[in-house]
Amino acid sequence: MNKSNNLSGKEWLQNSFSIWRDLGKTEEEKKLYHPAIFTIKLVSKLIDTFCKPNGGKILDCFAGSGTTLIAGIKKEKEVVGFDLSSDYKKIFIKRATNAYNITPYGLEKKYFVEDSKNISKIIESESIDLCITSPPYWDILNRQRTADYKENINYSSKKNDLGNIEDYNQFINSLKVVFAEVHKVLKPKGYFIVNVMDLRKKEKFFPLHIDTARIAQEVNFNFEDILIWDRQPEYNNMRPLGYPFKFIVNKVHEYLLIFRKLPNGEK
Repeated sequence: MNKSNNLSGKEWLQNSFSIWRDLGKTEEEKKLYHPAIFTIKLVSKLIDTFCKPNGGKILDCFAGSGTTLIAGIKKEKEVVGFDLSSDYKKIFIKRATNAYNITPYGLEKKYFVEDSKNISKIIESESIDLCITSPPYWDILNRQRTADYKENINYSSKKNDLGNIEDYNQFINSLKVVFAEVHKVLKPKGYFIVNVMDLRKKEKFFPLHIDTARIAQEVNFNFEDILIWDRQPEYNNMRPLGYPFKFIVNKVHEYLLIFRKLPNGEK
């Protein structure tokens, strides 16, 4: 039997519900100095749902502190990550060895300090089974948070960091280039899961999940579905935005956009 994953019927049903909850940060993750971490509980659940039970190779094109890679290694998958920051590569190796008891042997080769626009120059074509990633939220991390006034932590100062692009359309177009690279290295029928959140700058609302879905389809991914990641329990210091003059939504959820690379000729 060619099973798509190793879930039981009960687990399959639970994972099929469109809102995912109770996937917050571990104590180890809460201590990380990372501007926009997504959690090992979330990534582990995605791997269980969208990766075949035996073997498989997982990519994160914005690897950050290495959550996707650590979750994949713990699930006995091959992993590879790309990121511009050598500092975060060091954090990944430290996390993997100290917090998750992963042998340090070979970890250096799993994480490329490289622009994700060059993925297909390094990774073999159609060799990846699953890509899970959380792209930069435009340059929003460089700006003052208004919902809870927590400190913003800038990811890097590099010019080719997508998080430092000021123009929204330029940011989206740069993200599209990376998505095209992912499409080249993903196997036919492989899944591409993108974690995003819609954004607001003062009076203007930016539907990032809609634009992300659009550019993924423009590079020939099939848009399969959406999961909602409910993060409300993590937001414990919120303010009534706009009160009492203009009602503004406090965003306490994120999107998990599910794409798939279809075999040649299939629509």
